[in-house]
Amino acid sequence: MTDEPITFDDHVASAKAMLQDLRGRQITQFPAYQQRPGEKLVRLTLLWQHSLLYRIVDVASASLRMFEAGRLVPGCTLARSVYESVAHLYYLHKKMAAFIVSPDIPAIANLVIRGSWGSKDESTEPEAIQVLTAINHLGKAYPGSEDEYFHLCEYAHPNFKGALGTYASMEIPSMNVEFGLNPQGLPMVAFGLGGLELILTVATEIFRDLQDLEQDFKKAVYENAEGKYPD
Repeated sequence: MTDEPITFDDHVASAKAMLQDLRGRQITQFPAYQQRPGEKLVRLTLLWQHSLLYRIVDVASASLRMFEAGRLVPGCTLARSVYESVAHLYYLHKKMAAFIVSPDIPAIANLVIRGSWGSKDESTEPEAIQVLTAINHLGKAYPGSEDEYFHLCEYAHPNFKGALGTYASMEIPSMNVEFGLNPQGLPMVAFGLGGLELILTVATEIFRDLQDLEQDFKKAVYENAEGKYPD
């Protein structure tokens, strides 16, 4: 007896289950914090972390709906954004873990301020963290994720995959062409939905690990913030 093949619906159900897990980790508010050295840094770190979680769930849900509707390009474009968000989440995780081992208040404060308040259009004063830097770190920790990100980038741009490769079916050499949303019937799983599943798996793992790090991170901040990072 052979195993039943995994169907498109199975992949959709898998992605939905991971999204439900991530939704269960969302919070709706933080109470006012106590005024003590380091508390503002801890709070801002958590704000960045949880705002990324909301973004991941929001954008991934929209991406999944596009794949379910057979909309390959918007599905991949949104999935690419999920990769960028998870990459920032991993970058935060990596820096928090390093801080616990070797505390550096100014360095972690600079990172968190840039991550939570930064921009590229100078609408805020801090400069945003470079997305490709975070993607590179993610790729080293999760092999294959960086390659999948750049695959999705091709659909986010009006290159071959993001235009002619998806919206036209061409006969060679006659150049007889049929246009449509996906006239070639490119499979959603292989070309994008599988990548969304991958990054949702990574996001679930990273967020679980972040929550495990939280208490040790707070302790390290409080022990090293006295007189150095007053609120």
